[in-house]
Amino acid sequence: MGENVSVAILAADDAPAMQSAVPAVLHSVCGRRILDYVVNAAGQVAGSRPVVVVHGDGGCIREHLGESCRIVDSAEGKDSVSGLFRMEECTGEEPCGVLFVLAGNMPLIRGTTLEGMLQFTSENHLTAAVLSGESPESGGNGISPVYCFDRRALRKAVREGQKSMEQETLGPEDILRILKASGERTGVFRIRDTREIMTVSDRVCLSRAEAEMRRRINEFHMMRGVTILDPSATYIGADVRIGKDTVVYPGNVLEGFTVVGSGCLLYPNNRLQNAEIADGTILQSSVVLDSRIGSGTTVGPYAYIRPGSRIGDHVRIGDFVEVKNSSIGQKTKVSHLTYIGDADLGQEINVGCGVVCVNYDGKEKHRTVIGDHAFVGCNANLVAPVEVEGHTFIAAGSTITEKVPAGALAIARARQVNKKGWVEKREQKKTEEKE
Repeated sequence: MGENVSVAILAADDAPAMQSAVPAVLHSVCGRRILDYVVNAAGQVAGSRPVVVVHGDGGCIREHLGESCRIVDSAEGKDSVSGLFRMEECTGEEPCGVLFVLAGNMPLIRGTTLEGMLQFTSENHLTAAVLSGESPESGGNGISPVYCFDRRALRKAVREGQKSMEQETLGPEDILRILKASGERTGVFRIRDTREIMTVSDRVCLSRAEAEMRRRINEFHMMRGVTILDPSATYIGADVRIGKDTVVYPGNVLEGFTVVGSGCLLYPNNRLQNAEIADGTILQSSVVLDSRIGSGTTVGPYAYIRPGSRIGDHVRIGDFVEVKNSSIGQKTKVSHLTYIGDADLGQEINVGCGVVCVNYDGKEKHRTVIGDHAFVGCNANLVAPVEVEGHTFIAAGSTITEKVPAGALAIARARQVNKKGWVEKREQKKTEEKE
């Protein structure tokens, strides 16, 4: 990073080419906006906030970036450097130093590549450099969308170009041509991986960038001790973290700011979004959204952990269990076919099959509280707001509407009545009606 290094990112609106209402630079690759990848790479060399050049309103780009970048409107053309280089506005008041110009739709560009390009330019005393990368995958017409300019020479070239050229706007390639013609030292910085300068201009390019970024991310985790059994069938977002000795089976989708601990086992077909999974936990074919799961816990198959849930250590969440905005204490078992919504469960509770926390009265949500070591029988309904204290038993099939005190057995169901001969009488009546 250098104090006299600035970065300008050209973020033209390519939404029409994408057949989308969203600008190309705001489409996502592995869960992160394309423009964010470029901004992050720029941050590794820039001494100040990058400048993002938009054309026209650019409102959604402004809204997305907030204060992380300076926004400049290039009124003279989508890729206009003459519009870009209102120099004091875009690159600071100091006339000396270096300016990078990047396209905003290059999600695969690396900050280390920009650092290498900066070093190359300095060591060879160049006033301008361009990345090489003409290849079938580089996008465009073989002209790289990455340039490095000496700002003094650039300022002079812009003035000369505007005077001598009939066109009103100048692109980076025009500036480079003017510098060469005037005898300035220019060069080409060659990179091994030409995929870095792939530009995303349509959905086909987007899918290629997605595939390459996914490969990078999966290899990153594997090199740090994570086993991914089939990388081609595993989706891991750019901001996900995974601990050592975790095993990831095919079909897993890890998104957002998910954190998975060490020694976890992710069987096939889980989806985790902004989830926190502690060490040694096992998940199978389940969904976990904006929730935390403790260590040594097992979840699934087919469990649905909805936002705001906090599940403790050594808990069992079984098949077809839904948990929403609830806390569940250590060693509690919720084995199958149960809904835990807006509830606080203590430790070492056994929740039977088919239990429902009835949390909604038609207008508002209410909470259910269950104390430590309680036993909730199958098909019980706990109508909130209600409290079940510790060391209690709820009889199967009960509908609980009042507090259950500690140590009590709660039975809330009608007494069974058997009417002998009822079926025979019913059939006889049907026969008589037909006659």
